[in-house]
Amino acid sequence: MGILVEKSADCPYINFSEDGILEIEGRSITEDPFTFWQPLLEWVETYTKHPSPKTEVIIYMEYSNSSSNKYINELLRKLEECHRKTSSVRVTWRYEQDDESIYQLGRDFESMLHVPFEFIEVNTSADSSKRIRVKNKSNGSEAIITHRYWEAIVRNGHGEDYQILQEFSN
Repeated sequence: MGILVEKSADCPYINFSEDGILEIEGRSITEDPFTFWQPLLEWVETYTKHPSPKTEVIIYMEYSNSSSNKYINELLRKLEECHRKTSSVRVTWRYEQDDESIYQLGRDFESMLHVPFEFIEVNTSADSSKRIRVKNKSNGSEAIITHRYWEAIVRNGHGEDYQILQEFSN
């Protein structure tokens, strides 16, 4: 079973799936990084025992404090060990145009690890913040979610459980 966490003001969006796609996106400035990151580290530890043949880690941080960086480093180190033993692991490090600090953070991680990194500069646009109003078909509840969260729902096989009512652009 994977982990899916919606992005908040101080915690990133997380989508870790057993099919080998691990996504981290947003800000990580939580006052209690242990409570947020420890379950993710435990999930990765379990995942690395029986990983997918290929693991893609996609990281797109807006900001990450030093405590969170330590956890991200630990998470990547667990995956590095998996990469050496059984599975192909690749990190895609996305960063916003002109965000030198996040770009450099990715380069720092790359220099400490023996895992292939790909760096992608993202031209910030309204697409990343599109919202969708969905309705749960079983209980009728409605919610407005990000397009990215919707993609994760579909990828995890639950798209048929919802009806898209409206798409918003910025």
